[in-house]
Amino acid sequence: METVGATSDEAQRTCAGCRKTGARDTLLRLAIVASSQHDVVPDVKGKLPGRGVWVHPRAQCIEAAAKRGAIARSLKRAVSVDTEALRLAAMLQYEQRVDGLLLGARRARKLALGTDATREAIASRGAHALVVAKDAAGRREDLERAAAQLGRSCVVFRTKAELGRLFGREELSVLAILDSGIAREAARAAAFARQLAEVA
Repeated sequence: METVGATSDEAQRTCAGCRKTGARDTLLRLAIVASSQHDVVPDVKGKLPGRGVWVHPRAQCIEAAAKRGAIARSLKRAVSVDTEALRLAAMLQYEQRVDGLLLGARRARKLALGTDATREAIASRGAHALVVAKDAAGRREDLERAAAQLGRSCVVFRTKAELGRLFGREELSVLAILDSGIAREAARAAAFARQLAEVA
């Protein structure tokens, strides 16, 4: 449900699971997949055609929306909802979104890769966000503190091996995003992926 008179940036939606309203960019859109009239899929980019239903990107909200029949009502048709598959697919889409943003930042030369380059970016105040591997260990705490002192976000994302593969290295512990828009969107998508990974 959209609030009348709101601009696209301020558009409000109601979560079909918990029934709380929030800004559109804080919720996940679910839609009917084009190849089937009954299967519901996550639409992280919000680009799929047709009717959609909005939920917070949390397992609890997806499950509540399915149990209450809110997804079928919002889409105005009988649908098949596998909440676990939906949660995992949404989590994967958000992770892929972060990967794409990081690769785009690298192409735009808005990324500092590795500990030394990240420290330099922090010192020059060019770092808008840090991305630290989950298994980065000792260095991670120091870098998280440095980011907090600068008022920058620190995103804990993937493992050293996974980040390394993304950039053609064996391992990568940390990187800095040097663009505020990319940093903001990557932090948001990573936070949603983390929320979806948490199952009660």
